[in-house]
Amino acid sequence: MLPLYKDKKACIEIYYRPSRHVPPHVHETVELIYVADGTLGLGIGSDLYHLEKGDFGLIFPNIVHHYQVYSENPGKSLNIIAAPELAGTYYPTLLKYCPVCPVIRADDLHPDVFYALTSIPDQTDDPDEYVIRQAFLQIIIGRCLQTMQLVDKASVVNDDLTYQTVCYISAHFSEEISLTGMARDLYVSPYTLSRIFSGVFHTNFNGYLNEFRLDYAIYLLRYTTQSITEVYENAGFTSQRTFNRVFQERFHMSPRAYREEYRKLLDSPREGADGPPFRPYYHFESAAPVKG
Repeated sequence: MLPLYKDKKACIEIYYRPSRHVPPHVHETVELIYVADGTLGLGIGSDLYHLEKGDFGLIFPNIVHHYQVYSENPGKSLNIIAAPELAGTYYPTLLKYCPVCPVIRADDLHPDVFYALTSIPDQTDDPDEYVIRQAFLQIIIGRCLQTMQLVDKASVVNDDLTYQTVCYISAHFSEEISLTGMARDLYVSPYTLSRIFSGVFHTNFNGYLNEFRLDYAIYLLRYTTQSITEVYENAGFTSQRTFNRVFQERFHMSPRAYREEYRKLLDSPREGADGPPFRPYYHFESAAPVKG
């Protein structure tokens, strides 16, 4: 399965931005979310958790999840997405188990978690900083596991159609696929799948597929030297016209302009709120990495 959002070079990505709706997806990384302001809905499978300011969520690898925004004026959240290997001795636990409830309320959140969240170093090639980053992540996970009840993943996700749907798209998004063919492969009716996309993903089959392909195209634009044509073809888009339209709708710029802006940001460190320089990364169009 192709992992989403995983930067193998950085191993960890941090961003702070206005909360927004994100359709159901799955990846092999561990994801942490802290609601800094406002409210946010965190969906795990068919369950939806309402997060208030100060609440924290921990999403284990290979768990279908999504986000919903309840207000037209969304708050902000701090997100960290990290390779599970950084969890050290907690790594086997993250792979085999998942929490009954992935949310820790503000009053129950250990102060070490907040401190570590705002202290993790940003992207760097310094080996010392890598070790510090790993240590902070393990502090967060360790403190959270102390308060969470865990169950075996196999007992809760294998028969879930939403999970199967996301995994199928993840495995075949770069191919020429259709709702009818997907339904046949999953042994369900097209109508059943359509209800999954509309009721759970809040979009249709083509809309979700294009978003998935776009996420991968963003990865290729940022971390490879592939041409624009190679990018949209390898991401599964059948035409550059469709690719440009979908890209423009999300980023309000062309793919070429996005790549140029991203490289400028990487080459031009800026000052953070407390002085030290940082390099903005991940969805930079709405992100402002947090340092303290």
